[in-house]
Amino acid sequence: MGLYSKLRAALAEDALLSRDVKRSLVDGLYQPFASLAVGAASGTIVATAAAFWSDDRAITLTAFAVGLIGLTRVLLARVYLTKGPEKYDRHEIWETYFSVGAFAYAASLGILSFLITTRSSNLALQVITPTFTIGYAAGISGRNAGRPLLAIAQVVLSAMPLSAGLLVSGDGERASLGILSLLFAYGMIDITLSTREIIVSALVTTREKEALAAKFQAQANLFDIALRNMSHGLCMFDARGRLQVWNDQFLSISGIPSSRIHTNSTARSLYKLSRAIVDERSAGRGSTLSTFAAASNALRSGNLVLILPDDRVVSLMQRRTAEKGYVIIFEDITERRRNEARIQQMASYDDLTGLLNRSSFKAKVSEALKASARSKGDFAVHLLDLDHFKVINDTLGHPAGDRLLQMVADRLRGIGALSGSVARLGGDEFVIVQQSVTSPAVAEDLARRVLQELERPFDIDGTHVTVGASIGIAIAPFHANDEDRLLKCADIALYAIKGAGRSGFKIFQHEMEAATRARHALESDLRAALTNGELELHYQPIVDSSTGAIVSCEALLRWQHPVSGYIPPSDFIPVAEDTGLIVQLGNWVLNEACREARKWPSTVSVAVNMSPRQFGDPQLAFHVIGALNRSGLPAHRLELEITESVTLGATHKIVETINKLRQLGIRLSIDDFGTGYSSLSSLRNFAFDKLKIDRSFVSDLDRKAESTAIIRAIVGMGRSIGMAIVVEGVETETQLSILRAEGCDLIQGYVFSRPVAAPQIRTMLAAAGPLTRLAS
Repeated sequence: MGLYSKLRAALAEDALLSRDVKRSLVDGLYQPFASLAVGAASGTIVATAAAFWSDDRAITLTAFAVGLIGLTRVLLARVYLTKGPEKYDRHEIWETYFSVGAFAYAASLGILSFLITTRSSNLALQVITPTFTIGYAAGISGRNAGRPLLAIAQVVLSAMPLSAGLLVSGDGERASLGILSLLFAYGMIDITLSTREIIVSALVTTREKEALAAKFQAQANLFDIALRNMSHGLCMFDARGRLQVWNDQFLSISGIPSSRIHTNSTARSLYKLSRAIVDERSAGRGSTLSTFAAASNALRSGNLVLILPDDRVVSLMQRRTAEKGYVIIFEDITERRRNEARIQQMASYDDLTGLLNRSSFKAKVSEALKASARSKGDFAVHLLDLDHFKVINDTLGHPAGDRLLQMVADRLRGIGALSGSVARLGGDEFVIVQQSVTSPAVAEDLARRVLQELERPFDIDGTHVTVGASIGIAIAPFHANDEDRLLKCADIALYAIKGAGRSGFKIFQHEMEAATRARHALESDLRAALTNGELELHYQPIVDSSTGAIVSCEALLRWQHPVSGYIPPSDFIPVAEDTGLIVQLGNWVLNEACREARKWPSTVSVAVNMSPRQFGDPQLAFHVIGALNRSGLPAHRLELEITESVTLGATHKIVETINKLRQLGIRLSIDDFGTGYSSLSSLRNFAFDKLKIDRSFVSDLDRKAESTAIIRAIVGMGRSIGMAIVVEGVETETQLSILRAEGCDLIQGYVFSRPVAAPQIRTMLAAAGPLTRLAS
């Protein structure tokens, strides 16, 4: 390949070099600095000699230029070498600086050689100057070969003027030297191109190796970072079982201090070390790795789970490497196991009480049915519903209700025979699976024990409450042989005991299904009655015992069914209470009573019974205000009769509602005093306007002196705190006389009038005279 072709190939290849390689080639122009400085100094010496020994002006000026340019190049090189990393980012500019200086120096040196050869007669100069120039050209071809165009230009600019001077001298010997100088230049150019190829190839290879090494180092750093920060412990052994790699998590899990582990440790030595450390810490209870060593066969198959002395759970996974070594990964799965246990707990147990939940109950019954089929043994399902729970939940608040459910669960768990056999289905509904029921009497005995436990008062944050329970019992497989039907039979029996007055138990009987269906039908009809206008209010007068004047009337709900006829409140009110429909019914009664009372004389008020569940409604005060506004009835003519259960441990919201009602001017009466939760604190704390004595104290008033004494005590207590006394259920003149003698303020009962419809009460109120006898 000719020089031209080589040069073209070199330039083409140079254009493809990476920026980093080009920066290195430029850097090579300025280094080593010593060679550049020595060359400049040598040139200056030769130029000085030429100027000193020659009288030629042109030679002197050229010699001065050689020295000046050489000094400038040395200074430029020093500036370059003292520059920071930014010089590499501007390598093209620095290459230009160097090229200009190199061209100027080579050209001035070539011109000096030409002038001395052609115009000087000094033999020493004619020998020294050409020799230095040829030596300079030879050095340039190697030193700057990395930038071939630069090196070739320097050779041409320095050697060609010398050759020209020798050729034009006219001397045959000098002409021969000129021709040799040309051949020398040609050879130097060829050497430059060849040297350039070697330099570039070596530099590219070096850079590639450096880049590869940097890449490997970066990967190693990333691997190291990943190893240090991974949540799993890891150790890797080679084919000889020697430790090669480990991380901090491995040390943490195994308990081995970092100072006592090193490369080429064997697995056996690590096992012994870990065992010794853990034995020392936990009095010989074993360790992760020692246990792992004992179970190495299990680990070789893949996975192993270990329980540590501190109750941590660690999973070990072993995998073989391609090089016949193996990697062991340690994972602390303690929290995962705990979460799984929690999930299992949530899936199988009631979150509030810790008892079995509905799905676990069904599984329990399914197991019992299978066991019963194998052994022909019977078992019973007791479906339990708390009495008065809704009242307590509505009056004391949901936190108190939740606490009551937890206490009930604790008592049920405390019955030895029920361990692991009690579930909560939701709300206040519990279910018990009783095994080995050889006769209905066995199931009845357990039901009695449960009732006895639950009839004892519960202390809820200082408030003592009594709830009791109703229990429906179904026996398998006699009543049913699948869990759904069995629970339904128990539910039917539960409805039966509720209908009979609660606080007891019943075993399922097939005839109960008809009663249950009737109860469900009653609920459905009651909802329809609200929509269809089948309900109406009757009113019973409340009379001033001294004057006989009607001062108030109690609104009483009545239902005339289009098919079944009259349905007494004792039948449908409990259904409304159980289903929550009582709130909707209560609002209807309130609006209807206010609308009717607006038509009465201004001296007569209307009394409306309020359910405890209505007081659980945070919007109750707004409902009352709305009823008054819609009817136009003044607030002081509305009396709300409240059972004592509402005030029992009343929550802040209930107290706030009662106070808001009193601020409106509405009067409040405590109803059925002497029954249920009677307490003096409720009278003192809420300052009721009236105290209403229950009819149960009146029925035998003319036959038992104790009843008179109770009435006298209640009247005295009420009077002492400024409350009017109302007695309901008065039916005879004798009862009326006794009550008048004891100072009762207001009388309500058949002795004056039965509850009557709205038109009749208007007629009675229109007659201004006092009521002194039974109204027909």
